[in-house]
Amino acid sequence: MRWCLIRTPLVLALAASSLALAGDDPQGPPRGKSVAEQIKESKVWMDQKLVRTQNILAGLTRADYDAIVENGRAMNIINYLEGYVKADTPEYKEQLQVFKSSTSGLIRSARNKNIEGATLAYTQLTISCVNCHNIVRDQKK
Repeated sequence: MRWCLIRTPLVLALAASSLALAGDDPQGPPRGKSVAEQIKESKVWMDQKLVRTQNILAGLTRADYDAIVENGRAMNIINYLEGYVKADTPEYKEQLQVFKSSTSGLIRSARNKNIEGATLAYTQLTISCVNCHNIVRDQKK
C-alpha cells in the first residue's frame, strides 16, 4: 500500500505535465503549428514511452513484477493522454487500442507473476509500436 501512495502522486504528476505539454485541444495540435513544433511535441511522448518500455524489459529480465506493473500503468496513462491529444486517423486510433490491450495484458500477467504472459504482452506491445510508427511515417509521405 505504501508504494501505491508514493507512486500515485508521481503518476499524476506525469499525467499533469503531459497534459500541459500537449495542450488542451482534444482534436490535436492547432493547425497553425509548424511541423517542427508538432515533431517536438511527439518526441516528448515517444521519449517517455521509450524509457518505460526499457524499464519493462529490465523488469522482465529480472522478474521484477512491481517494476513491470508500475511502468505498464505509466504506459497506459501516456497512451490515454496521447490518444486524447493526437488520435486523428482511424488507423492511429486502432493502434492505440492494440497498445492499450497489450499494456493491460502486460499488467495483468505481471500481477499474476506470469513471466511468459508478460513477455508475450510485451512483444505485442512492441509490435503495436512498430505498426504505429509505420502509420505515422506513411502519413508524412
